[in-house]
Amino acid sequence: MKSVLTFLALTVAGFSANAALFINNNTNCEAVLVLKAHDANNPGSCAYYSTRFPVAGNTSMAFNNVTNVNSPGGPGWYPTVGGGTATLVTAGSGWDAVTVYYGNLGGAITFNIGGAGTCTPVGSFTGSFPGCSFTNATWTPLGGGNILLDLN
Repeated sequence: MKSVLTFLALTVAGFSANAALFINNNTNCEAVLVLKAHDANNPGSCAYYSTRFPVAGNTSMAFNNVTNVNSPGGPGWYPTVGGGTATLVTAGSGWDAVTVYYGNLGGAITFNIGGAGTCTPVGSFTGSFPGCSFTNATWTPLGGGNILLDLN
């Protein structure tokens, strides 16, 4: 069922000019994420970061575009340099990378993955976390700026 929903979400996103991010946490543990992105106002790689937000085990979530992160219930953006909050614009925006924490926010396991040419150009991670089914993560560009983040 999850693969059908992912397929439908990707199909819909393919018609949109906005870059979507699809997150699948296929582990039995909660992951805490910090997203990194850029936009036309600050085009440098990883120019913005989100506040930390949880993704429950065996669930999925999606962001239609970088501005969707600012929506009610979304984690919100902060500039990497300069402090304060930020409202990203869709123009020139893109997802760059993510920091993933399993365990406490201090992280029994913490890693960064992202897209080629970004602040974290490594697209996969393999590791383990005792008591959790986590073994690997992948950051997969789907075309059109769409990204699939799989935590397995």
